[in-house]
Amino acid sequence: MENPPPANPAARKKSVVIIASRSVLVVRRNSGRPVASIIQHRQTHSPPSSTPEQDDSDPRPLRARPVSTPVSTFSNTEELGPRLDDGFNMLVTTRSLPTGYLGPTSFVAALEEDHEFVSSPSDQLSQDDATTAFPSDLPLYWVQRTAEILRCLQDFPTIDQLVCEYYKLSKAAVIPSLLLNALPSIQTVIDAAQLHKSPPEQVARVLQNTKHVLHVPSIMTGSQFHELFTGPNLRLEILGVFYAIAGRLSLFGLAHDKFPQFDGMAARERFSRKMLAASDEVLQVCKLIAPVNDLTIWMLYEILLLSKVAHGDTSSAKWRRLGDLSTHIFELGLHRDSQQSSSLPTFLVETRRRLFAATYQLDKSIATFLGRPPRISLRHSDCRLPLDLDDSLLKAGQSEIELAVQDLDSDGWNTQGSLHRSTFLRQRFLVTTFREEILEVSLETQNHRTAEKLRDISARCHQTWDSLPKQLHYSPDSRDENISNTICMMLIVSYLAYLYNDFLIQRLLVQQDPDAYSALLDVSSTILSTVLDFCAMREDMVDLRPDFIWTNLLYGFPSAAVLIKALQKQARTGRPIPYQGSRSVLIRHLSVFISHLESMSRPGLVNQELFHRASKIFSGIIDEVLEPRVAVTLRGPELDILADSETCMIGNDDLDFLDMLEFGGSIDQYIIF
Repeated sequence: MENPPPANPAARKKSVVIIASRSVLVVRRNSGRPVASIIQHRQTHSPPSSTPEQDDSDPRPLRARPVSTPVSTFSNTEELGPRLDDGFNMLVTTRSLPTGYLGPTSFVAALEEDHEFVSSPSDQLSQDDATTAFPSDLPLYWVQRTAEILRCLQDFPTIDQLVCEYYKLSKAAVIPSLLLNALPSIQTVIDAAQLHKSPPEQVARVLQNTKHVLHVPSIMTGSQFHELFTGPNLRLEILGVFYAIAGRLSLFGLAHDKFPQFDGMAARERFSRKMLAASDEVLQVCKLIAPVNDLTIWMLYEILLLSKVAHGDTSSAKWRRLGDLSTHIFELGLHRDSQQSSSLPTFLVETRRRLFAATYQLDKSIATFLGRPPRISLRHSDCRLPLDLDDSLLKAGQSEIELAVQDLDSDGWNTQGSLHRSTFLRQRFLVTTFREEILEVSLETQNHRTAEKLRDISARCHQTWDSLPKQLHYSPDSRDENISNTICMMLIVSYLAYLYNDFLIQRLLVQQDPDAYSALLDVSSTILSTVLDFCAMREDMVDLRPDFIWTNLLYGFPSAAVLIKALQKQARTGRPIPYQGSRSVLIRHLSVFISHLESMSRPGLVNQELFHRASKIFSGIIDEVLEPRVAVTLRGPELDILADSETCMIGNDDLDFLDMLEFGGSIDQYIIF
């Protein structure tokens, strides 16, 4: 869409700032001279302005679906900026988006007595000033996209039910339950303003709200927080949060009555894709006009989790979204606890600590799994652990929170033995700090010096685990101690993260110390049996197939690969392996694990081919162990000949595949219980 040049010649001499994909370029326009070249820009072709109403089950991505409601550019009092030809509609403003957090080495640090700025001067805009800080006019394409985003609210009853059931059942939710306060307020707006039909005046209002700085008064309580972004102040970010949560949870079997029985899973997948597309559209619009705020972080975190479920653990999309999340965390300053606690209400400080703790451990899990450098380092962060408080306290007033804090011990744990969502976040964060150290040592040349480092990390990791409250320690007997399945699953996940630290350490130590092989087999066996405990719980729970798949993928594969290769070596050489446990129990556990792999190799599942090949290879090795085709006394050159012969039940490619299975990994914060 084109805009004609300003009628006033004087206006044509103004300097403007053109924002495209968050790149800022000052352009000088002179009468009779062309606009300077734009270095970076986003293509924004406008779709047809009006098409017939579409069925919501349309599986096409949101970006490819036409807009059903014609939305014209809403009126504004600001001068319309220039629009470029060739379909590139650029956003024009006289100010850039706020800079965000500026640290101790920034260009403005010397202006502060403490040599640090929490934010730049442009961040200190009041709500009134924010009205003129950003353009009230978006290119028509993005107005239409916003209209389409609001149309997804016709699914709000399903979204509401999914989110409520999630928070009722889950101990893994990172965003506190104060989020639920927003649901009734949004429903009221939908009913009163027919928001799901995208009336132009409501589209304009939501965009105006979204571009404002989200200013949170220091005296605000958690129960009031939703008033800043719902009702008449409805912002796009909160819709993106709910869309992402609902899209993920729809694949976990919740809200049974909202999906048809005969087409349940297919309907859930269509709904999930629709919610991912809608939340992505929210994110793109917010990147253009909205200053980064807490809702932005919430949205990015939930979109990352949804993307993982939709695209799979090995998807590059997951890695890129993690980069966006960590970047925005630094921009908002969540990594600097000392810079946020004095000017923000306590509930928001605690919420930020939870988000940082969750993202930190998620970052280490993905870095380990993909073998890439972590993005968030504790060396550059001073964010404290979230306090071990129940979610309900974050909705209370300041005095009630302070009273509850007095009941915590000196380390921040509750003294009643309660297990809150924040309890597990604290536990997993502490375990993950050692993962960061392991990742650093793994990049060094392995020698006696690194071996000593690894032993030190291992000792401190065990010491930290032993110092945790006793109710956080999982054992196979936990299911017999009247502990709910929800709690038991969270205990298992934390325990696996702890065990996997030792697994990685022993794998590195084996390169320098052959005696570490025994410890590697022991911890691998413990991990495998714990994974089987986790999988055994699926009969008592709702459809948690995605979590069981990823638990097997991220923990089961590496440990099973180590154990099964050890048994194969024993069968081929006749030499005993340094394993202290029962060989028959080990074979039994591996057989059960193989059956889980076979059940996960069904068509339509993510990583189907990987599971199919792994189950085939593992089954072949177990057959070889139980029924050797050749004598087991072969040694030296004879064993090499055997490996090249047709009598070997597993080829060189398959051996390479087993080596690949021993990648590092840890379950991410995707488990809903």
